[in-house]
Amino acid sequence: MNDYRSFDQLRTNELSVIRHGFWRPWFELSDGLFCYGKLRYEGVWKPAMILEADKKTWIIKRKGLFSRVMLIYDTDEMEAGTVIPEVWSGKIKLSLNNGFEAVYLNKKLFTRTFSLISSQGTDLLNIKAEVWKLKTLFKVFIEPDALKRTDDLPLLTLLGINLILLRRKQAAAAAGGG
Repeated sequence: MNDYRSFDQLRTNELSVIRHGFWRPWFELSDGLFCYGKLRYEGVWKPAMILEADKKTWIIKRKGLFSRVMLIYDTDEMEAGTVIPEVWSGKIKLSLNNGFEAVYLNKKLFTRTFSLISSQGTDLLNIKAEVWKLKTLFKVFIEPDALKRTDDLPLLTLLGINLILLRRKQAAAAAGGG
Protein backbone atom coordinates (compact mmCIF):
# COMPACT_ATOMS: atom_id res chain seq x y z
CA MET A 1 0.00 0.00 0.00
CA ASN A 2 2.98 2.33 0.12
CA ASP A 3 2.82 2.85 -3.65
CA TYR A 4 -0.17 5.19 -3.41
CA ARG A 5 -0.07 8.90 -2.84
CA SER A 6 -2.38 10.38 -0.21
CA PHE A 7 -5.46 12.37 -1.24
CA ASP A 8 -4.20 15.09 1.12
CA GLN A 9 -1.38 15.75 -1.36
CA LEU A 10 -3.75 16.10 -4.32
CA ARG A 11 -2.95 19.28 -6.27
CA THR A 12 -5.57 19.01 -9.02
CA ASN A 13 -9.29 18.33 -9.01
CA GLU A 14 -9.18 16.11 -12.13
CA LEU A 15 -8.08 12.47 -11.99
CA SER A 16 -8.10 9.74 -14.65
CA VAL A 17 -9.11 6.11 -14.36
CA ILE A 18 -6.71 3.93 -16.33
CA ARG A 19 -7.47 0.32 -17.22
CA HIS A 20 -4.68 -2.28 -16.99
CA GLY A 21 -4.94 -5.83 -18.32
CA PHE A 22 -7.47 -7.51 -20.56
CA TRP A 23 -8.73 -10.79 -19.07
CA ARG A 24 -8.66 -9.76 -15.41
CA PRO A 25 -8.49 -5.96 -15.61
CA TRP A 26 -7.67 -3.70 -12.71
CA PHE A 27 -8.15 0.05 -12.63
CA GLU A 28 -5.82 2.79 -11.40
CA LEU A 29 -6.82 6.26 -10.19
CA SER A 30 -4.11 8.67 -11.31
CA ASP A 31 -3.42 12.32 -12.07
CA GLY A 32 -0.90 11.35 -14.76
CA LEU A 33 2.05 11.50 -12.40
CA PHE A 34 1.03 9.74 -9.18
CA CYS A 35 -1.27 6.82 -8.38
CA TYR A 36 -3.95 7.56 -5.76
CA GLY A 37 -5.79 4.25 -5.67
CA LYS A 38 -6.54 0.93 -7.27
CA LEU A 39 -9.69 -1.12 -7.97
CA ARG A 40 -9.48 -4.85 -8.64
CA TYR A 41 -11.73 -7.92 -8.52
CA GLU A 42 -11.16 -11.29 -6.84
CA GLY A 43 -13.17 -14.50 -6.93
CA VAL A 44 -15.25 -16.18 -9.60
CA TRP A 45 -18.54 -17.36 -8.12
CA LYS A 46 -18.95 -14.66 -5.49
CA PRO A 47 -16.65 -11.86 -6.61
CA ALA A 48 -15.30 -9.31 -4.19
CA MET A 49 -14.23 -5.82 -5.17
CA ILE A 50 -10.97 -4.66 -3.59
CA LEU A 51 -10.46 -0.89 -3.25
CA GLU A 52 -6.95 0.16 -2.26
CA ALA A 53 -5.76 3.63 -1.30
CA ASP A 54 -2.89 5.18 0.67
CA LYS A 55 -3.93 4.32 4.20
CA LYS A 56 -6.75 1.81 3.80
CA THR A 57 -8.09 -1.13 1.87
CA TRP A 58 -11.81 -1.88 1.55
CA ILE A 59 -13.53 -5.06 0.41
CA ILE A 60 -17.01 -4.86 -1.11
CA LYS A 61 -19.19 -7.98 -1.23
CA ARG A 62 -22.83 -8.64 -1.99
CA LYS A 63 -24.94 -9.39 1.06
CA GLY A 64 -26.34 -12.55 -0.53
CA LEU A 65 -26.25 -14.37 -3.83
CA PHE A 66 -29.36 -12.64 -5.19
CA SER A 67 -29.22 -9.49 -3.07
CA ARG A 68 -28.81 -5.99 -4.48
CA VAL A 69 -27.30 -4.75 -1.21
CA MET A 70 -23.51 -4.55 -1.06
CA LEU A 71 -21.56 -4.42 2.19
CA ILE A 72 -18.29 -2.50 2.64
CA TYR A 73 -15.69 -4.10 4.90
CA ASP A 74 -12.30 -2.82 5.99
CA THR A 75 -9.24 -5.08 6.20
CA ASP A 76 -10.18 -6.24 9.72
CA GLU A 77 -13.48 -7.69 8.36
CA MET A 78 -15.39 -4.99 10.23
CA GLU A 79 -18.42 -3.67 8.38
CA ALA A 80 -17.81 -0.07 7.30
CA GLY A 81 -21.05 0.65 5.46
CA THR A 82 -23.71 -0.41 2.96
CA VAL A 83 -24.56 0.38 -0.64
CA ILE A 84 -28.23 0.01 -1.62
CA PRO A 85 -29.38 0.55 -5.24
CA GLU A 86 -33.00 1.65 -5.55
CA VAL A 87 -35.22 -0.58 -7.66
CA TRP A 88 -36.85 1.72 -10.23
CA SER A 89 -34.62 4.79 -10.11
CA GLY A 90 -30.96 5.26 -10.91
CA LYS A 91 -30.12 6.31 -7.36
CA ILE A 92 -27.67 4.32 -5.28
CA LYS A 93 -27.66 5.10 -1.56
CA LEU A 94 -24.45 4.93 0.44
CA SER A 95 -24.42 4.77 4.23
CA LEU A 96 -21.17 4.56 6.16
CA ASN A 97 -20.99 3.54 9.80
CA ASN A 98 -19.35 6.86 10.73
CA GLY A 99 -22.66 8.64 9.93
CA PHE A 100 -21.85 9.76 6.40
CA GLU A 101 -24.69 9.36 3.88
CA ALA A 102 -24.74 10.18 0.18
CA VAL A 103 -26.37 9.25 -3.11
CA TYR A 104 -24.78 8.30 -6.43
CA LEU A 105 -26.90 9.29 -9.44
CA ASN A 106 -27.04 10.65 -12.96
CA LYS A 107 -28.45 14.18 -12.72
CA LYS A 108 -29.79 14.20 -16.28
CA LEU A 109 -31.38 11.43 -18.32
CA PHE A 110 -28.90 11.17 -21.21
CA THR A 111 -25.58 12.04 -19.65
CA ARG A 112 -22.19 10.42 -19.24
CA THR A 113 -21.65 12.03 -15.81
CA PHE A 114 -22.25 10.08 -12.59
CA SER A 115 -22.38 12.30 -9.49
CA LEU A 116 -22.01 11.80 -5.75
CA ILE A 117 -24.24 14.10 -3.71
CA SER A 118 -23.99 14.26 0.08
CA SER A 119 -27.04 14.20 2.34
CA GLN A 120 -26.70 18.00 2.73
CA GLY A 121 -27.25 18.37 -1.03
CA THR A 122 -23.71 19.36 -2.03
CA ASP A 123 -21.78 17.74 -4.86
CA LEU A 124 -18.65 15.88 -3.80
CA LEU A 125 -17.44 14.44 -7.08
CA ASN A 126 -18.43 13.80 -10.68
CA ILE A 127 -17.28 10.85 -12.77
CA LYS A 128 -17.48 11.38 -16.52
CA ALA A 129 -17.19 8.45 -18.95
CA GLU A 130 -14.75 8.99 -21.80
CA VAL A 131 -16.00 8.09 -25.27
CA TRP A 132 -13.99 5.89 -27.63
CA LYS A 133 -11.07 5.42 -25.26
CA LEU A 134 -9.91 1.94 -24.27
CA LYS A 135 -7.23 2.79 -21.72
CA THR A 136 -8.54 5.95 -20.00
CA LEU A 137 -12.14 5.06 -19.17
CA PHE A 138 -13.23 7.91 -16.89
CA LYS A 139 -12.32 11.38 -15.72
CA VAL A 140 -13.04 12.13 -12.07
CA PHE A 141 -13.70 15.74 -11.05
CA ILE A 142 -13.46 16.33 -7.30
CA GLU A 143 -15.07 19.42 -5.80
CA PRO A 144 -12.44 21.60 -4.07
CA ASP A 145 -14.28 21.59 -0.72
CA ALA A 146 -14.78 17.80 -0.73
CA LEU A 147 -11.30 17.09 0.61
CA LYS A 148 -12.06 19.17 3.68
CA ARG A 149 -15.56 17.76 4.25
CA THR A 150 -14.88 14.02 4.21
CA ASP A 151 -12.01 11.73 5.10
CA ASP A 152 -13.30 8.84 3.00
CA LEU A 153 -12.83 10.46 -0.41
CA PRO A 154 -10.66 7.60 -1.77
CA LEU A 155 -13.41 5.12 -0.87
CA LEU A 156 -16.13 7.32 -2.37
CA THR A 157 -14.21 7.81 -5.63
CA LEU A 158 -13.23 4.18 -6.15
CA LEU A 159 -16.71 3.00 -5.14
CA GLY A 160 -18.30 5.31 -7.74
CA ILE A 161 -16.03 3.87 -10.44
CA ASN A 162 -16.94 0.36 -9.32
CA LEU A 163 -20.67 1.15 -9.48
CA ILE A 164 -20.35 2.45 -13.05
CA LEU A 165 -18.46 -0.67 -14.08
CA LEU A 166 -21.15 -2.88 -12.49
CA ARG A 167 -23.88 -0.97 -14.33
CA ARG A 168 -22.03 -1.48 -17.61
CA LYS A 169 -21.76 -5.24 -16.97
CA GLN A 170 -25.46 -5.46 -16.17
CA ALA A 171 -26.40 -3.50 -19.31
CA ALA A 172 -24.21 -5.76 -21.46
CA ALA A 173 -25.77 -8.88 -19.93
CA ALA A 174 -29.29 -7.53 -20.48
CA ALA A 175 -28.47 -6.71 -24.10
CA GLY A 176 -27.18 -10.24 -24.69
CA GLY A 177 -23.54 -9.23 -24.91
CA GLY A 178 -22.27 -11.55 -22.22
